[in-house]
Amino acid sequence: MNKWPFAKRLERMQRSTIREILKITKRPDIISFAGGLPAPELFPVEAFRRSLDEALRTDGAASLQYDLTEGYRPLKEFLCEWLGRHGLPCQPDEILLTNGSQQGLDLVGKVFLNPKDRVLVENPTYLGAIQAFNAYEAIYTTVPMDASGLLIEEAEQRIKKDRPKFAYLVPTFQNPSGITMALERRKAFLKLAEKHKLPVIEDDPYRYLRFSGKHRPSLYSLAKGRGVIYLSTFSKILSPGIRLGFVIAEPRVIQALVLAKQAADLQPNSLVQRAVYYYGKNGHLDRHIPIITRSYRKRAGLMLAAMSRYFPSSIRWVPPEGGMFVWCWLPNELSATKLFTKAVEAGVAYVAGSVFHANGGGDETLRLNFTNSTPEQIEDGIKRLGQVFSEAL
Repeated sequence: MNKWPFAKRLERMQRSTIREILKITKRPDIISFAGGLPAPELFPVEAFRRSLDEALRTDGAASLQYDLTEGYRPLKEFLCEWLGRHGLPCQPDEILLTNGSQQGLDLVGKVFLNPKDRVLVENPTYLGAIQAFNAYEAIYTTVPMDASGLLIEEAEQRIKKDRPKFAYLVPTFQNPSGITMALERRKAFLKLAEKHKLPVIEDDPYRYLRFSGKHRPSLYSLAKGRGVIYLSTFSKILSPGIRLGFVIAEPRVIQALVLAKQAADLQPNSLVQRAVYYYGKNGHLDRHIPIITRSYRKRAGLMLAAMSRYFPSSIRWVPPEGGMFVWCWLPNELSATKLFTKAVEAGVAYVAGSVFHANGGGDETLRLNFTNSTPEQIEDGIKRLGQVFSEAL
């Protein structure tokens, strides 16, 4: 067949720029600050292997059988108890387990978005959300941020003008900027959302990776679950390879998402859900998160110190309080996109910030990941990158 009759929506679906960059970073001579990858040497391989064994030994054939779309009930009950201890109360019927939080984004797009509906997003915003919502032909209302998060007055102006279908925010250790929204802005935005009857999607994958500053309550908990859909994942606190995330929302919303999920993949992985249940129930999650946090605190500190030593003084950044990323602003005369080739030639990679700007722009910005590099790689890579930037000025 000369021409396949693909759907029109495919025109708005793009390859992940970051996934394409990762092909380059497979080269052994490249130090990569590009991907948002956890440190593989910190994966709890032995503890999770024992949890898999326990699931098979205890639940037997049920671990390998079809199960409920909503997810394995004991795991949802454990999650309610565990999340409740961390300030996020919920009930099992308010939880849908998903194939990573990326599927949660896709399901939200599927049940809420019609072609040309607007989504309010931070500028910059998570590339995976842009990809998910593009598939449903969304258009974007972007709102700028400063070091304290989304700018509330600008948000209200854009809400009044564009009437978006919902808002999508990553308020804690945002991907890509690493910025955490201040408590007063969280409260102000929720008031704004309630005033304009604007549903809020809170994406919160990095919440437990805090290594400095004060804890901020989630938008979901501040709103007492009203008008907010909460997405999170085990990818950053256990392993991304298990592909297990979750959505918390009002039962009516969960029911709609269940219908969409049944059409997509029927259910989450039966064996993985049970293994995660035993892993959490036996206390491994509570013991593992501090190990990750200590390591990431050290790596972030090393990267920030190296940036202060090697980067030109005209480059700006906001030190993150947690998460996995540092966001940089180059002087306006420099293009992070154009300099990427020079950086790769120098043996180091990053992600140019333009891909995180839903309506274009951001060519002077870039994202650095500190969690997937050793201390030696961080020192060497930032030194190389500093040389690239200095030569460009």
